[in-house]
Amino acid sequence: MPVVENAAQKFAGLKPYLPKGSFRKVLPYFENYPIFLKITRERRTILGDYRHPSREHPLHRISVNGTLNAYSFLVTLLHELAHMLTYVAYGRKALPHGAEWQNQYRQVFKPFLNKGIFPPELEAVIKSSLNKVKAATCSDPDLYRALKAYDPRPKSVRYVEEIAVGDVFQIEDGRRFKMIGKMRTRYKCQEMGSKRLYYFNAMVEVVELKKEA
Repeated sequence: MPVVENAAQKFAGLKPYLPKGSFRKVLPYFENYPIFLKITRERRTILGDYRHPSREHPLHRISVNGTLNAYSFLVTLLHELAHMLTYVAYGRKALPHGAEWQNQYRQVFKPFLNKGIFPPELEAVIKSSLNKVKAATCSDPDLYRALKAYDPRPKSVRYVEEIAVGDVFQIEDGRRFKMIGKMRTRYKCQEMGSKRLYYFNAMVEVVELKKEA
C-alpha cells in the first residue's frame, strides 16, 4: 500500500525556519487548507506574499523569505495566513489590509502569545503593534526594529538611524553618503560624489565609514 504523508511530514521542512514551540501551532492551517508554501531566497522589496486560488493555480499560495530570522519568519507567515483567511471569509470584497484582514491578523496571532515563543521584550512590541496593525512589518518602525535585532550583522553594519550627523556611510552599490540629519520620518543624506540629496528609511542597513574631515 502507498504511504500516505500527513501534514506534519509534508511540511516538516518548515520547522527549522520557525521559533521553538511554534511549528505545531502553525500546522493546523496546512492540515485544514490546501496551501502551497514556497520558502524563497531574499527579496529586497517584500518579506512574504499571498496569492488566492485561481483556475490555473487551485491552491492558496504563500511565499516567505527563507533568509529571515525565526521570529521575522513566523510574523511574516502569520501575516500571509491572515490574508488567506480573509480571502476565504470575504473573497475579493475585503481590502488587502482593511479592517477584515486586521481582525484576522489579530486572531491568528493569539495562540502564539503568552506561550514563551517570543522573547519577552519582542512580545511586548508585538502586542503593542496589534493595537494598530500596519500593512507591512516594515511599515511599523518599532516592530521592524525589534525583529531586526535578532538578525546577525557584522559590526561595521549600521542602520541609517544610527549614523551621526556628519558621518559618512556606504550603501550596497558602493555609493557613499554624508548624514545631514533627520527629517520628519526619513533621514536626509548627501551623496559624496554628485552632492545630490537623498532621503533614507531609518532601518536601511549601511556600512559606517568615518567622520568627514
